[in-house]
Amino acid sequence: MKIELKNLLKKTRFQIVGILIYSLIFINALRSEPPKSDWSLKKSPAILKEWSSRHFAEDPLLNSRNTETFRESEIVSLPQIPKTDSRENYFSVYSHTIRCSSPAGEGGECPYRVAVYLPFCPSGCILLREGSVLESDINLYKRQKQNVSRPRIVPIEAFNEEEHLDLVLSPFAGPRSLREDPILGTFEEIQSVFLLKATRVLFFTSLELFSFVFFIFIYLRRRQDKFNLSFSILNLSLALWYPSYEGWSLYVLDSPWTYIFFGYSLGAFLPILFHEFTRGIFQSPRDKIGTILEITFFIHTLWPSLEYGFTGGLFLFSRYAFDTFIVVLVFFFIYTTYIFIQYRKTSILSFRWVVSGLVLVATSSFYTVLSFAGIGNAGTWVNESFLGLTLLFSLALAKRYAEVFRALENSQSKLQILNESLESKVEERTRIIELQKTELEQKGKILAQDLSIAGKIQSSLLPRELPVIPHASMAYRYRPMMEVGGDLLDVLYDSKSLTLGMFIGDVTGHGVSAALLASMVKMTLGNWANHLQDPSALLQHIRQQLEGKLDGHFLTATFITIDLKTGHALIANAGHPECLVLRKNGQIEFYRPKGVAIYESIPTDYQTEVVPLGPGDKIVLYTDGIPDARNSEGDLLGEEYLAEILRQNSNLTPEHLCDAVMKAVQAYQGENYSYQHQDDMALLVAEYIG
Repeated sequence: MKIELKNLLKKTRFQIVGILIYSLIFINALRSEPPKSDWSLKKSPAILKEWSSRHFAEDPLLNSRNTETFRESEIVSLPQIPKTDSRENYFSVYSHTIRCSSPAGEGGECPYRVAVYLPFCPSGCILLREGSVLESDINLYKRQKQNVSRPRIVPIEAFNEEEHLDLVLSPFAGPRSLREDPILGTFEEIQSVFLLKATRVLFFTSLELFSFVFFIFIYLRRRQDKFNLSFSILNLSLALWYPSYEGWSLYVLDSPWTYIFFGYSLGAFLPILFHEFTRGIFQSPRDKIGTILEITFFIHTLWPSLEYGFTGGLFLFSRYAFDTFIVVLVFFFIYTTYIFIQYRKTSILSFRWVVSGLVLVATSSFYTVLSFAGIGNAGTWVNESFLGLTLLFSLALAKRYAEVFRALENSQSKLQILNESLESKVEERTRIIELQKTELEQKGKILAQDLSIAGKIQSSLLPRELPVIPHASMAYRYRPMMEVGGDLLDVLYDSKSLTLGMFIGDVTGHGVSAALLASMVKMTLGNWANHLQDPSALLQHIRQQLEGKLDGHFLTATFITIDLKTGHALIANAGHPECLVLRKNGQIEFYRPKGVAIYESIPTDYQTEVVPLGPGDKIVLYTDGIPDARNSEGDLLGEEYLAEILRQNSNLTPEHLCDAVMKAVQAYQGENYSYQHQDDMALLVAEYIG
């Protein structure tokens, strides 16, 4: 009895195990069948959410003998296709069966012409009936594969009561999920769906472009508001990113680069613009954390374009970049929240408006990235929530400008009251100004007369007639900036020692003060005949005589003595421009012995340099007004150009050489000759005859 009971128990166990095995096989067989949907005109249009999947190593449409590599048992959603290494290198066929049914109690047949709306599929996809293509349609299929990524309408003629639809996704080392689920309906309904989606994208893009133009215009009017520039660039980037992210830009430029560069790279660049915009709104300083986050986002910006350019796919980008980008984005939102809290009191705009808009765009951006990673689905409200940011920020700006306008109106009304109260005072002031103007004109005439007299006195300090000596000839020109000036020159000839002395100086400044100091310098030259043999001693003598009298001014000077018996010239310089020696053959030599300008606070020694002269050689002394002359473009004449003028006229006598130099300076100055960029000018030329 016990043995029979044991055998019965064993038999029962085997039966239970068998039932379980057959149940699993039956369930798996059911799962391997494509999902079925009942569709009728009352349920139209219908969203096709569930698909079964098979994967092939070769294109199943071009190789009829190709067998599937493996089959997925679970039902998948096309916007949430996982990123797995086992699928991206295969042709994936996603299947769905449609049963056309009439409503209960109603007759009628299925519509003849049906259509399916296919959203953007990055890897490229094509929708087929019954999973095969006729031999005559293969060439058409090959042509269509060049345009199978962008959103489009796929018409289905002669729709049967039951249709088997296959969606073939091409291999792609990167994200292959569709942006949304396909939609089935009559051709007219799908046409309306297509136009509605295209119009929505066009409207969004147009609004962002308008915002870009509007805010860049505001920035050009108020460049101190840098956040307007950041927001305008953000709007431009959104206008380029959104249609590329949805695949509609492929109708403009049908290339994978369109959605890789504008959809992926530009999408990773948006947080950088968002961060700069946030900093501008809250007037927060740049710190290391924000800089590191921007650098990280910039790396993610370059990543997809570089990887696709070198490998033709986005394997590393889809495998690693999404995860790292989400992590960095979480830190970025935490950091942005910190800016909101820390700098809320320095917000330029209304804090409520700004925070509402920024939180909205932050949430939508984060959810969009999750949809890229296959977590959730970025619906219409997510992408178009950027519109909310634009509208909220525009309202905040309008509120701010309204407040500014009201403040301006109040200021204008106060100014009007003030102007009315000042009108009577203005009339009184005008009368007083007229009296003061008359008084100033009278004083101006007196001052002009005094300046004229001072000019005549200063002219009397210049050599009236240059001495006529047997071994040399001389000439000079003097042109003050005003009626009087600070340049001076003098010549002394000692007939006993046959020595010629030449002095030229320049007192800083212009006008009466410089002329008075120049007159004082002239007085110190009363006994300069005692220093003809030592020019440096004369410069020391002048400095001693002017001790305590310069009152902040300083004097530059050059003193030269020429021994007419030997032709040796002794040169001493006190911070004055170089002494030029114009040789008979046209060669120019520059001499500037050591010595600084004569100034009360700077004691210094002056050196004397000996220069031999030959018959026909000339010595040219000048003040800085000549090389500092400017043309109409503000360029200096310079010492090199002065030397070139002398070189071209080296064969002229001192008298004619002076005329040539002053004429060349006047020609160089052009319109500036008489009223701009001028300084006192003095020129002294001596030729050693031998």
